[in-house]
Amino acid sequence: MGDRILAIVFYLVQHLRSNNGSLGHLDDISKSLRNLGFTDSEISSAYGWFLEEVQSRSEKFVVSDDMSRSMPRVFSEAERQKIDSSAQGYLIQVHQMGLLDDDEFETVVERAMMLSPENADIDTVKMVTSTVLFGSTTASMDLNWFNVSGDETIH
Repeated sequence: MGDRILAIVFYLVQHLRSNNGSLGHLDDISKSLRNLGFTDSEISSAYGWFLEEVQSRSEKFVVSDDMSRSMPRVFSEAERQKIDSSAQGYLIQVHQMGLLDDDEFETVVERAMMLSPENADIDTVKMVTSTVLFGSTTASMDLNWFNVSGDETIH
């Protein structure tokens, strides 16, 4: 569900940017989102998070010359082998949109790298991104993410 809320937030940021920092009427946006298959609960959750973020850090969602000129982070060879190219592109885009700061970006990369033995595809990166962004991780979820059953000794 977090990845669906993230998709709505992504939509809202794109809408905000294409309308020069104005969201316009939320009723119109809600109708568009419902037509895309999102539920009222998902839309409400995304609005709540997004509006709180806009109030606290509105400048991070507005395109500036500095943001458009910034160079994307370069993935290491190991990261390129572990995280597929579409997931890398998605992660760079979310970072450039201002949804993830530099530290959160690195957290997503680190968690995606720990998902052995599987490679991280775009769906996996979306899920990791939503847990980092929304802070929705729980102890049991963290253990599942890292293939730990909970009875191991961690050093």
